[in-house]
Amino acid sequence: MELGSANKTFRGSEPTWANACVGDNGAPGIIDYASGFAKAANALLDRAIATKGIELPVDILVYPVCFTMRHAIELFLKSVAENLISIGKTRGVPLPPFSHEDSHDLGLIWHYVQSNSFATDERLAVSINGLDEYVRDVATMDASGQVFRYPFDLNSKKHLTDIGIINFIVLKERFNEVERLLLALSQKTEELLDEYRWGTFTKKLSRYQLYQLATELPNRTAWCDASFVSIKLTLMAKYKLSGKDFCRALNLIQKRHEMAACIGMQVAIPGLSLEALMRFFDHWCKVNDLKYVIDPPPPRIVNSDDLHDTLQDHDALQDSAKALASEIRPEEFAAIQALFEFEGEVPVSEAFDLTHSIYRKYVDSHAANPDRYLRALIRMMEKVRAFERILYSLDLLGQAEALEVIFERYGLQSARTRLLERSQWHKRLRA
Repeated sequence: MELGSANKTFRGSEPTWANACVGDNGAPGIIDYASGFAKAANALLDRAIATKGIELPVDILVYPVCFTMRHAIELFLKSVAENLISIGKTRGVPLPPFSHEDSHDLGLIWHYVQSNSFATDERLAVSINGLDEYVRDVATMDASGQVFRYPFDLNSKKHLTDIGIINFIVLKERFNEVERLLLALSQKTEELLDEYRWGTFTKKLSRYQLYQLATELPNRTAWCDASFVSIKLTLMAKYKLSGKDFCRALNLIQKRHEMAACIGMQVAIPGLSLEALMRFFDHWCKVNDLKYVIDPPPPRIVNSDDLHDTLQDHDALQDSAKALASEIRPEEFAAIQALFEFEGEVPVSEAFDLTHSIYRKYVDSHAANPDRYLRALIRMMEKVRAFERILYSLDLLGQAEALEVIFERYGLQSARTRLLERSQWHKRLRA
């Protein structure tokens, strides 16, 4: 018999909005637990402060508030520790083992997170340093989670005799700040874990550091110059790299589109040719209005004339798609599709490669089935944001030659800033 069906207290009922999803229903994780305890602490603090302790006396509310705060902090830190362990495994540099299930000592958990964050990724240093005083305050007051849970310890010694008074407004201010910092740290480790899963890193350098190194290197053509030896030694010292470490880094930099662009290289996109890209846009312009790429119209309500024009455009779309099918190969079209779809993916070239691999699976079926290929071409030519999205991808992937040719060929220079706004923003984030 399942517990949920027999228990008269912990069960579902009406109204449905009051039913909380637990267990495998919704798959809540440690962050959901941590957030729940944090929100509960804030709700109690807010209510007590709003009524100045009259409705909810602070003298008795202080214990559940502080216990709930402390438990939220413990859970957030355990979540971060789990992410650090996962990053270590992904990098091939395992972290020391730690039993997060058995340990409730906040000081030990914090020491593990703090020491291993610095060893895992240098970008965590700011968050860790900002949290230190807050976590230490709580760990010093209640390391084990028992001080606000019971009035006496196991030796019958009364808790909190050395402090006397705890101010709710101070609690609120401090807890809000530690909660903000913990959420930021948790989110950062999640982002780093996702980044490392793409696989571009070495044991010494993260993907971010590889990109930074790429920006400090001279153009690839200058690597044979005598002056490169001095640059190499300086960068090896800065990043604490051996000769082999440096060579591994250079090899990765030359393989990744956005990093190679920093050293004046272009990593070719398999199947893509500039001629195919121009032929696609030439036919796209026959069935879409290029002026709206340069100067987008304001939103408006569609009327009957618009519907009539759409029906007339259908024949032109069919004709252009048929012509395009004879002018570009399915493998070229797969690359164009990937460039279009990449705008909605994580802005790293590994994500583009994955997107491209998905569309390349359709190459053989498009070659064998002309009708299917034609329908796919029609769907792509109907995309009114084709220019914006493909230009975004070309810029982010360092395809400078194709980018400039398209801007010049279709007279888009006046709209350059707007068209490349998002790709340029992502580039600044990398730096």
